[in-house]
Amino acid sequence: MTDAKNIFDFINSFAPFETQMSFDNSGLLIGDENAVSDKIIVTLDVTRDVIRQAVSENAHIIISHHPVIFNSIKSLASSSIPFLCAKNGLTVISAHTNLDIAPNGVNDTLAKLCGVVPDKYINEECLIFGHLSSTMDCPTFAKHIKNTLDISGLRFSDNSKHISKIAVACGAGGSNVFLAKKYSADAIITGEIKHHEIIFANDNDIAVFDLGHFNSENIIIPQLIKKLSDQFNNITFIQSNFTDKMNYLG
Repeated sequence: MTDAKNIFDFINSFAPFETQMSFDNSGLLIGDENAVSDKIIVTLDVTRDVIRQAVSENAHIIISHHPVIFNSIKSLASSSIPFLCAKNGLTVISAHTNLDIAPNGVNDTLAKLCGVVPDKYINEECLIFGHLSSTMDCPTFAKHIKNTLDISGLRFSDNSKHISKIAVACGAGGSNVFLAKKYSADAIITGEIKHHEIIFANDNDIAVFDLGHFNSENIIIPQLIKKLSDQFNNITFIQSNFTDKMNYLG
């Protein structure tokens, strides 16, 4: 058994909660720091399915990446996720942007898995600039990402160049395309990018690799489970069954 405070303190040791971005709401968001469990669910998001899984597994603590409470709550419906967590006696710790920017955190892991060697970190924007060990054309690099991340598919644009200098911004990081231009990146890898940001990238000869938010961040869950298991070897950490349920039609 361990309690939620021990889990929180350990996460805080490698992804300090004080480093979260100003808009964020990471931390122990539901429940009690004294809550104990010998099973813990680790998930990207807390959903009804994840809550059912936690109850079924008799896991009293959930660690999520995305905050289970993000915006201010002015009412609390009995069908809402926070209400259902409390009703089922679940304690939830969410590590979001503090984990995004941590060494070997979400963005670092994404870059390295994609074969990007980091050269510069801009943590306030959750952004890495790096390079490939050898240049690739865009279709080849897209296939490399798909195979390495073992994902169903991704969107990409082809600037008809061999690319080397890469910007990496996990999750909803498409707005970093403007900094990618400033730092002369050939391409940007991200999880979400808006239409006008794609147009800007096209106009400035920057290739875009849009993995989908889930695909760009769920990679951290196995890594996080290993780190936690090494520290708490008497606890069973369970990867949730959560997926974003998106299908890719080729």
